[in-house]
Amino acid sequence: MPPSRTATGPGRAVVVTGVGTVSAIGIGGADTLALRVAEGVSRIGPVRAFSTEGCPSHLGGEVGDLASHLDPQETRRLSRVSQFAVVAARLALADAGLEPGSVAGLGLVLGSEYGDFRSSEEFARGYLQRGPLGLSPMVFPNTVMNAMASQVAIAVGAQGPMFTLNQAGMAGEVAIARGALLIVTGRATAVLAGGVDELCPILYQELTRLRATSPRGSGPEGCWPFDRRANGTVTGEGATLVLLEARDRAEARGAPIRAELAGMAWGGLLAPAHGFPAARRRDPVVVRRALALAGARPEDVDAAYLTASGDPAQDECELDLLDRVFGGGRGLRPRLAALTPLVGEHAGLGGLRVATAAAVTLAGGVLPPLVGLAHPVRDGLSFATRPEPCPARIALVHGIARGGGHVALVLGRVGPEPRLLRVA
Repeated sequence: MPPSRTATGPGRAVVVTGVGTVSAIGIGGADTLALRVAEGVSRIGPVRAFSTEGCPSHLGGEVGDLASHLDPQETRRLSRVSQFAVVAARLALADAGLEPGSVAGLGLVLGSEYGDFRSSEEFARGYLQRGPLGLSPMVFPNTVMNAMASQVAIAVGAQGPMFTLNQAGMAGEVAIARGALLIVTGRATAVLAGGVDELCPILYQELTRLRATSPRGSGPEGCWPFDRRANGTVTGEGATLVLLEARDRAEARGAPIRAELAGMAWGGLLAPAHGFPAARRRDPVVVRRALALAGARPEDVDAAYLTASGDPAQDECELDLLDRVFGGGRGLRPRLAALTPLVGEHAGLGGLRVATAAAVTLAGGVLPPLVGLAHPVRDGLSFATRPEPCPARIALVHGIARGGGHVALVLGRVGPEPRLLRVA
């Protein structure tokens, strides 16, 4: 884990102008996202794409049919995970009022935990079954971790800087932070950023065999963060990308500005690799630095989108960290939101949190409910139980990963004066 990164020098105002999401709750732009998250209906269910017989777990957040969003040639040529990313990128551009190929020097930062693992398995299996003659030159390009980003760049005409990031548990959030850096440093005026992953049979089988997912030990299978029934996470799949632009550029073309990215920081908690007890004693420096760089006090934060994995130890650590920032033992002030029970845990979820904070809460004034919270682990948790009005000015997107990764993004409602996002 790299040292904490924050902003200290001259900056530039960075805004979110487009949203594209492909997940279990639906496929679309900001309007679709607002409608589906406000419904507050979990789309996690029994995995249908492959057999889970013999696995301890059987649930997942699966994406629906993408055929109507791709031409037949793309459906044949692109791997499934690349299809997720390509569709999400096109939707984000359309949501921002742009056409593919219309943005000169468009950058792209895509986060993924596992990449195109199905293609890697297919390529390796061909060799094991047939030797060198079984190595498919058609499959091989998809085994490279940046294959999804490359396919997106071709599909939308992105010719600016392009990065693929691997960061377990917070790939989408860090990708958006890195995308914003490209704008602040002048390397791009617009960047597509977010995360993508897919449900893959061999990965699913191994994760469940290792008890990395629900159910751990006794109890039913399910994703219930901050609930006494919680016994692990449920995996999902999909891609959510946002279009980031320099504010002056976005205003000049009359773009629909959803929110402004005001501050960001990421680093490590120095937590043990297996569990989070030491992290509770650590100062939440990442969140405090992000707020300071945004010029915001803890009491200014109206809504916070949490990681909410469903792992009891990880969720407890997250609550402890935020309580030290916002509560001081007196309860958390911001209204809290969590999206994991809707779609399952995957790299695209980080992008979904940012997109929802921007387009639904800051631009739309609505806080989505935490699905399934029936027996809270603590008193005073301020989650919505149904969609509720939330005229937020400042929203925090908080990410904490297994092993101690930590990221905080501060977003603000767009006002007359731009907020300068600064980088070291």
